[in-house]
This record gives sequence, structure tokens and C-alpha cells, in this order.
Amino acid sequence: MRRSTSPGRQALLPPPFDRIRFAVVGFLFAVAAFGAPSRTVAQETIPSNQTIRLIVTFAPGGGVDVVARLIADRLTASLGQTVIVENRPGAAGIIAGRQVASAEPNGTTVLVASNPLLINQLLKPETNFKIADELAPVASVAPQAIVIVTSPQVPAHSLKDLLSLARQKPLNYATTGAGSLSHLTVEFLLTSQPGLRMQHVPFPGAAPALTAVVANQVEVGSATIPPAVPLVKSGKIQAVAVASEQRSAQLPDVPTFGEAGVPSLPVLAWVGFFVSAKTPKPIVDRLSKAIVEVARLPDVRKKFGEMGFEDKASDAGQFSRELAAELAIWSDVVKKANLVGAN
Repeated sequence: MRRSTSPGRQALLPPPFDRIRFAVVGFLFAVAAFGAPSRTVAQETIPSNQTIRLIVTFAPGGGVDVVARLIADRLTASLGQTVIVENRPGAAGIIAGRQVASAEPNGTTVLVASNPLLINQLLKPETNFKIADELAPVASVAPQAIVIVTSPQVPAHSLKDLLSLARQKPLNYATTGAGSLSHLTVEFLLTSQPGLRMQHVPFPGAAPALTAVVANQVEVGSATIPPAVPLVKSGKIQAVAVASEQRSAQLPDVPTFGEAGVPSLPVLAWVGFFVSAKTPKPIVDRLSKAIVEVARLPDVRKKFGEMGFEDKASDAGQFSRELAAELAIWSDVVKKANLVGAN
């Protein structure tokens, strides 16, 4: 027997067209709700159809640029997608830093910088750019130590001799620029050793700074090891100490600060890779692993060694800890030496 529907029950049922519309809306709602996880997964993966850009804070041809291009070449094969280098120098790396910090946090825009980016936030706090707030450390590779050198005409064949001489009379010291790592390395000595009389003479790079030492225009120089090595080996300058925890493979006979009787300085000139601070951790880890693996390839290590770089690479976690330790050291030096605004 056919069951009849009461008029009241019929009033509760929507017309056929409305039932279809409700079904479509329900389907779309379900897609939106259950599709969210897959969209999140996509955001935590480097887009494979996009070019990865390494934004270098220095001009083409310098040490950081050379390292970036070597890493980029190997990363292209490692990641299976194109990796290119773009140079954007200026403002101690802040121009490039802001570009990367504001980029889409998907791992396709990577900053390649060095110590001045960290130091500058202490010297120029008005720039309001702090690595910890703006960027996520990814990896560091190919570090270099700073070496303290003197003119052969200076009667100081060790760091102890040099410091003793600097207490007796004023000496001039050349660096690669105000606020550079070579500058703060000497300031570290000045703030930890009482009674030193040394005047800073900044130069636009290692080559002119070391040339001034060779010509005895300044008595002391501070620079990264690679450009100093041929001058030391030819006898044109004397190396008295290396500012690192371990001796350099490039200058194995030159003692470290600690061995020379002054406080150790556990800081190297690094080539660091960073992404936007908003980048998901899986992307940071993927890039970190790829960069460190590339830096440890036999041919890359051989090339770095030929250029005078140390055989060391730090992943994201280790690099973050190194940056924090370095920031504490330079914060103390900048405060004691009253260097705010020096750059």
C-alpha cells in the first residue's frame, strides 16, 4: 500500500532545485575542509617548478660570490631544479637581506651573506634589521680565519712582541673597512688587552690593506687568510697570529690567539645561507641538508681548499648556535669600544 505524506511533512522538504544546490555546497565545503592538509604539505615543499635564486650581498668576483656560484652549480644537480646567483651588494647586506626576508617563504629565495650582516645590526641599530627576527639560518660553508700581520720592518715577530710594542708607541693598523670582521678582530684585542695604542686605518678591501702593510705605510694589518698567504710565504709580510680556535691549514706554523697568550676568538669569516624567517622548517631542513652535502663533495672540498677556505660546513642548527655565540662576542666588543655608528 502506498504511504502518503502529510502536508506538514511536505512543507519541510526543499524543492528539487534547492536540494541540488545544497548538495553542491556541501561537496565544496567538504573539499575545502579535507583539502587543507594537502595544501599545507605543498607549502612545506620547495616548489619544483620554480627557479631557486641565491641573492648574494657582495659584488661579482669576490670570495662570497665565488662560493655561492660553486654551491649553486652543484645544487642544481642535487635538487633537480635550476639554481641561479643574483648579486645585490650594499648597506652591509641589509638591502639583499630585506629582499629575502619579504620574499615568499617557500625556499626559492635564499640570501648568501657574511659576518658584516650580523655585525651591522650592532653598529647601526637604527636600521632595525636583526637576523634573528627577519631570517632563518640555513647553513654556512667555506669559512676563513682572520690573520694579524705586520710589516717586516716592524720589530715584532710574535703577537706578544706586537702587543708589547703597541704599549710603547702608537701603531696604525689596516683593515678591510670600518665595521668589518677584520676591524672587530683588532678591536677584540684592544678591549681585552690594556694599554694598547693602535689607530684604525680602514681600506676598501683586503688587497689595498695588505699592500699598505707591505709598503710599511701602516705597521699592522688584519685580513682573511687567503689573500695574505702568498705575501706571507714570499716574506713581504709577517703573520703573527690567527684569530681562530685552531691553526689554519693554510698557515700551519702561525699560532692562534689562545696559543699566543691572549683570549681565544672562536669566530671565522663565514659564507652563510638564509631564508625568510617565515619559511617552514621542512624547507629549511631540506635546503640545509642539500647545501651541506654539496659542500662536502670531494671536488668542492678540493676547490675550497685551493682557494684558501677552511674545510668546514655547518647545518642550520649548528650555524644558528654559532651566530648566537658570535653575536654575544661582538656585542661586548662594540659596547666596550664604543663602536656604535662606526660603520
